[in-house]
Amino acid sequence: MPARDSSRRKLVIVERKLVRNRGHQHTQIGALQKMMPGRDLHLVTGEDYDGFLGEATARISARSRELSRLRWRIGNGSLRQKIDAVIRAALSGQFLSLPKSPYGRELSQVCDKLDMNASDLLIVPSADLEALESACHLVDERRDRSPRLVLRFLDPELGDHKTARREERLGVLSEILSRKSNLSLCCETEEMAAHLNIQYGLDVQGGFYLPCSFDPAATCGPTVRDDSEALRVGLFGAPRLGKGYERIAGIVPVLEKYLQTAPLERPIEILLQGSEENYAEGGIYAFARAYKAEEGALRILSLSDRLDPAEFTDQFLSADAILLPYDPSVYGLQGSGIIQDAVAAEKFVIHSAGISMQSFLSHGNAVAAVSDEEFARGILDLAKSGARETRGRSAARLHYLKSLSSHMPD
Repeated sequence: MPARDSSRRKLVIVERKLVRNRGHQHTQIGALQKMMPGRDLHLVTGEDYDGFLGEATARISARSRELSRLRWRIGNGSLRQKIDAVIRAALSGQFLSLPKSPYGRELSQVCDKLDMNASDLLIVPSADLEALESACHLVDERRDRSPRLVLRFLDPELGDHKTARREERLGVLSEILSRKSNLSLCCETEEMAAHLNIQYGLDVQGGFYLPCSFDPAATCGPTVRDDSEALRVGLFGAPRLGKGYERIAGIVPVLEKYLQTAPLERPIEILLQGSEENYAEGGIYAFARAYKAEEGALRILSLSDRLDPAEFTDQFLSADAILLPYDPSVYGLQGSGIIQDAVAAEKFVIHSAGISMQSFLSHGNAVAAVSDEEFARGILDLAKSGARETRGRSAARLHYLKSLSSHMPD
């Protein structure tokens, strides 16, 4: 982290899940710092942050968040929840000083420590309802002494999966949110912004993207291989719920059948990223053990889900296409870091029909699929074409680059 200059405007990034040099949390911080180089950077992290990006100005404690939940249950829970929360609050020794929000008090202390004002900026790039409650607490307490706050939501449920409770919590904040304040609400996709506006009446602006593992301004161009080389198709990231990666076990047999009927001159390699448990017997990638990584018309290369950033970059850039059989019920609104990486690195994308980020996937750089057969056909068509068409992928990257500059807070 560069030396701090107290004369410059300040940028405070709040990332409670920042722990170590993995995932997208740290890349978001680098992207924000690069896109706002005239500001002095400060970090607010979670308790387990290991310091790899430099010293944290403050850390958000799990205890403060838990005490805030007790206060909420005392005021808004069922009778049973209220009784349980009162007992827990009494045992905590802080019954009379339960925090009004999960970490608004900590943010206010940061503002005091850094002497922040309205010309400074506080961003929560992975915001949820706890972040919104904390930001509203800060705005309500400091009024005109508050810095400008920007919250970027990534989850249409705002981190609370219970609809009734989510609506109650938002209702409590409605009066503060209705004021003309310096609190801005954003999200990645236009699809999610429209949903949050309609569903909850929140004034949310879409299009606030941050580069993940690849910077669209520094792309090395699309991979173009010789027709005799294998076409590489990657499924990157842990196979979490909603990503649909379990479908690859059904797509591969269909693809294999097509190749047996009409062989290609080039092999197809599928790159899977997962844990040892995923590849073990009973795991969703157990079928991959039947395919060798070095020979045959259809090959599978098994990658660890613990690749360091450099290894991940090398493997991702080696792919010609990214396969995303995402569940539209999960990804129909929220964005995907893998899509951003694919567009920034000018990779072709074969994705489920109905997912979000269509403004990134409508430049001739992607094809939508529903059935296993359609996914397999998308891979085959790309292999037959030699993956030589690059104009659509370049156009998508330029669109991404333009969207970054047009939606970035100044």
